[in-house]
Amino acid sequence: MTAAADQPGKENHGIMSTTGESTPPLEVENLTKRFRQGNAVIEALKDVSLTVRRGEFVAVMGASGSGKSTLLHVIAGLTRPDRGRVLIDGQDLSAMPDRRLTLFRRRHVGLVFQAFNLIPTLSAQDNVLLPILADGHDADAEQRLEGLLARLELTQRRRHRPDALSGGEQQRVAIARAIIGDPSIILADEPTGSLDSVTGQSICRLLQELCKEQGRTTVVVTHEPAVAVWAERIVVLKDGQVLTEFSTEKFRDLHELAAHYQDVVGATPATEVQP
Repeated sequence: MTAAADQPGKENHGIMSTTGESTPPLEVENLTKRFRQGNAVIEALKDVSLTVRRGEFVAVMGASGSGKSTLLHVIAGLTRPDRGRVLIDGQDLSAMPDRRLTLFRRRHVGLVFQAFNLIPTLSAQDNVLLPILADGHDADAEQRLEGLLARLELTQRRRHRPDALSGGEQQRVAIARAIIGDPSIILADEPTGSLDSVTGQSICRLLQELCKEQGRTTVVVTHEPAVAVWAERIVVLKDGQVLTEFSTEKFRDLHELAAHYQDVVGATPATEVQP
């Protein structure tokens, strides 16, 4: 697969935000996060800063232990930083008490997890509706649901519970759940990690298409070049720090991008990169 040939062109987005265009949907400023392991203190994030433009698709890439999942959890307000701050649509998460942060996250952040995190006793459509029903805003829920199920090719599977769905279908349900409340930003943590390579690529394509069609600001955390290549920009983390960032447009194919990534992190190139 090549970034140029197999992906839709990286043209400008049609933006759907209800906030001012001058306010980035995501600003990360000088984040530091430490964890204690026995008598040792592990610095998972070290002075990390990042800005994501409205409608942009960004991949945060790094090996296991690089701090990428910690960064996503801090951005989502699931973990408090020790220093620094996260602003979503100009709102400082660090200034919010727990209850307000929970409500803000429910309304402004769409989360997609590697393990899908669907409720096993609920149907696909009820899993999708859960966030807005919990929030009490359901006036046009059915209309939005119908549109999403059709767009994500889930209409015929809407009554099925997760155990009757394939892995790709479950992840599409999880993506629908993340965006039905029209959040400011989508955060996806290794969204293809539980899928085979073909299904994983279809999920990457879907995330990119939603970003372009609907202006969905999207941040994906991954260690796979085959996932990161679908983004417009890649931010590389190593040992809790930002090493560099670069556009995917300058690479002719996945292998070239993967080789550049390996050069950046100073690792031995993998023997095989899946297309």
